[in-house]
Amino acid sequence: MENKLTKKFWFALVIFGLIGQVAWVVENMYFNVFMYEEFNASADQIATMVSLSAVTATITTLIMGVLSDKIGKRKAFMCIGYILWGLSIMAFALLKVENLTQFTDEASAVSLGISLVIIFDCIMTFFGSTANDACFNAWVTDKTDESNRGKVEGINSTMPLISILVVFGSFMFVSGDSKWTIIFISIGAFVIIAGILGLFLIEDSNINKNEGNYFSNIIYGFRPSVIKKNATLYIALIAFCIFSIALQVFMPYLIIYYEHGLKMTNYVLIMAPAIILAAIFTVFFGKFIDKNGFKKAVVVALLIFMAGLLILYLFDNTILVFIGSLLMMMGNLAGGASFSSIVRNKTPEKEVGMFQGIRMVACVLIPMVVGPFIGSSVIEGGDTIVNGDGTISQIPNSGIFLASLLVTLLLFVVFIFLFKQIKPRRIHLDSKYEVNKDTPLPEYPRPQLVRDSYLNLNGYWDFEISKTPTIPQNYSHKILVPFPMESKLSGVFKNLKKGEYIIYRKSITFEEGFIKDKVLLHFGAIDQFATIYFNGEKLIDNKYIGYFPITLDITKHLKDDNELIVICKDDNDRNYPYGKQTKESKGMWYTKVSGIWQTVWCESVSNDYIKSVRIEVDYDNKLVDVFTEQDTTTNKKVTFSLRGKEIISYTGTTTFSELYLEDFEEWTPENPVLYDVQIETEHDLVRTYFAMRKVDVQEVNGIKRLCLNNKPYFFNGLLDQGYYSDGIFTPASYEAFKDDILTMKSLGYNTLRKHIKIEPLIWYHMCDKYGMIVWQDMMNTGDYSFIRDTALPTVGFTYKSDKNLHKGPSRDNYYDAMDKTVKLLYNSPSVCLYTIFNEAWGQFDTARVHTYLLSLDKTRLIDANSGWFDMHVGTMNSKHIYFKKINLEFDDRAMIISEFGGYSCKLPDHSFNLDDTYGYRFFTDLQEFEDAFVKLYEDEVIPYIEKGLCATIYTQVSDVEEETNGILTYDRKVCKLNVERIKALMNKVNNSIK
Repeated sequence: MENKLTKKFWFALVIFGLIGQVAWVVENMYFNVFMYEEFNASADQIATMVSLSAVTATITTLIMGVLSDKIGKRKAFMCIGYILWGLSIMAFALLKVENLTQFTDEASAVSLGISLVIIFDCIMTFFGSTANDACFNAWVTDKTDESNRGKVEGINSTMPLISILVVFGSFMFVSGDSKWTIIFISIGAFVIIAGILGLFLIEDSNINKNEGNYFSNIIYGFRPSVIKKNATLYIALIAFCIFSIALQVFMPYLIIYYEHGLKMTNYVLIMAPAIILAAIFTVFFGKFIDKNGFKKAVVVALLIFMAGLLILYLFDNTILVFIGSLLMMMGNLAGGASFSSIVRNKTPEKEVGMFQGIRMVACVLIPMVVGPFIGSSVIEGGDTIVNGDGTISQIPNSGIFLASLLVTLLLFVVFIFLFKQIKPRRIHLDSKYEVNKDTPLPEYPRPQLVRDSYLNLNGYWDFEISKTPTIPQNYSHKILVPFPMESKLSGVFKNLKKGEYIIYRKSITFEEGFIKDKVLLHFGAIDQFATIYFNGEKLIDNKYIGYFPITLDITKHLKDDNELIVICKDDNDRNYPYGKQTKESKGMWYTKVSGIWQTVWCESVSNDYIKSVRIEVDYDNKLVDVFTEQDTTTNKKVTFSLRGKEIISYTGTTTFSELYLEDFEEWTPENPVLYDVQIETEHDLVRTYFAMRKVDVQEVNGIKRLCLNNKPYFFNGLLDQGYYSDGIFTPASYEAFKDDILTMKSLGYNTLRKHIKIEPLIWYHMCDKYGMIVWQDMMNTGDYSFIRDTALPTVGFTYKSDKNLHKGPSRDNYYDAMDKTVKLLYNSPSVCLYTIFNEAWGQFDTARVHTYLLSLDKTRLIDANSGWFDMHVGTMNSKHIYFKKINLEFDDRAMIISEFGGYSCKLPDHSFNLDDTYGYRFFTDLQEFEDAFVKLYEDEVIPYIEKGLCATIYTQVSDVEEETNGILTYDRKVCKLNVERIKALMNKVNNSIK
């Protein structure tokens, strides 16, 4: 959670920051103009003044920053420094040619004047750097932390441009012989007043006195050992240095370029709106830094900055110069805020003063020496003007912006090293659920087909990682199955690299009486490929399993003591289903899982055992068809029961049974009635269940509606990605499944969209049992492109045809996964809808795929294109709406919003990544988050339901790694919304269909 700063702090920040920058504007920009106009200074003389000022500032900051650490105080240096700083600015009012000609001739007076300006500038810089660079900057670092520095820097970095606006606005109409006297006296007075106010406003830092040797501390930051220890800080300072050089290439000559190069007599009026807009932008950009981290923020800032430079280089049209200046200023401030934020974050807390001098070397000394001379060399040989005294001065040209752009490009080379150094601060959160380490997830894993025979093989297995699929002689590690090796719960907590293999070994002994005719070995899921040996016999070889269960008959290989070996490879091959897994979590892509990630178990069966059951419900005709698969033809009895009471039964030898239910109870989320089914052969008995329910699209009062049991029903849902903070794909306990479902029901939701993942069958059973509709996504195959699949469609560029997209093996593997998904989930009545393609992920030939899915299952709804590339296939028009207000255009299909919202409220104590945050709108206060959440439904969702909106899926159930837009935190310890308030809201949503 963000640490709140006091009003006194913000007031002091603005007063000292603004007035200090006003003073630096005089020094950095007006002194240049002052020398240029009063003493006809050349570009080289201006560059000399800037360089000597930079040297003075750096040395001052080094010695005074360390001194403030030594004394343990900042306030006195700041306040007294500002007062003396103001007096030294006033002294410039004395520097006039007519005053100096009293002591020497006019030519010598000009030369003397330039020398005195440079000397006075160094004196003024000493006081200013003491107060501002050394102690004010250290004070800001002392008072802030990583939760609020982006916001602080967003404010602080606007001060330079606001100060320009203040100075220009105050003195734009000042002219004549008294111009400079008025400017210097006025600015000096304001700085003195700021110093006096500081005596009452500043709350001194609580810092411990540095007991080290003072002179040793001055050079502390230059020691190789200190540089090595703080490598990230120094690389960040190198980057900041290059950025500052790029600024100084043109900044000392900017006003001269506007006034004399472009002959813009009204440049103040043109620049003022640009400065105001840039300042406003940067205030909000500071929050962007806090939310998205330095990497993303600095790249965005630099792209804006470079766009502005390019426009300023290419064009001299007034409007384009305004646009270029605006972008340049926005990028300048945003870049400065980004760099300042990372430098403050990486500065050791107890050594802040000692590092201010190093900061000055990087951000002031080197840039103000190198930058102006680069600019001077560009200007050299260009256009000139003849001054009144006959001297000649160069006029800056647009080449200074091109030179700055080229310097800026060097930053991206430094970023290669800097971004590798900046590791996001990740917290591997424990969930609120305890794992049973003897037998994790001991529950029977297949509720849709239950048999009494059951041996759970979860627990500690031997484990090795190898670069070859060769079975090792010895195993030196243990892994807790069924948790993926990348998870905390597995005990391995390591990513599997490309080309590596996970090798598992488990010893199995069957109790007496367990074995009947056959023994079956079941794996709930293994990602991605597996080779399995049982007692030395290879059962499968490098077979894709991924998200689906696999069953192996191990009967003929049984011994008294058995050895099971599983060799897995997971290169995250995108020709096969991969969901949201990626090499390293980032944004909406998450940590991949490798190896076994669902329950491993055995059962023993008879020769006449029932392999599978498929139950088809004809709601309108009150019929239930039961299909069974067996190797032998045998007599079997099918019995339906409700609440323990037998309803009807059938006995026969066929694999098909049809039963008629005259007066049935229907299944709804509000009343999730399940009928129990028992199927018995001579030697086998299995139990399953079904529900009487129907889903389809019907026209109601001229509107296409989604219907449940022939009545319009609003499917009010959430995106559910099924990730857990300590087990990734696999929760520590199935209580996590239950709590997620029941918590969402308690908030008033009736639907979960299972997003790009297939859960263990027990999850679907809980949805059946507790009454939660499931929209099941098909598993995506094929490559993903951010530009093609997200960026372009977000701004309106979509495919006209998808028939030729994603050709190759990913298509065949997609069809195979679709077959397996339908077969696996067919008997779960809660599954009411399939999503074929999410956005454009692996999308191809939607019409043909839709027809194929209908051939597999006609009893469920189908969302053919969820999100972007609508091929107008099927009965639903499915939208994703994140970045704009909901505004629906209806057609001849049922309208659904299959993703929306995504509001982020990050709670750092319950977050995976403290630095990077992903979401679609950001809040730091839970009450503000809840109010915005309620407003979204009341103002944008509810009004459209009466018009024909049939369903909404809010993003999302829980935070997932960097993505913090969940209603629950990633560790499931906090619900961010008030249950009673949201329940009342959802009652209005659910009852809005008239």
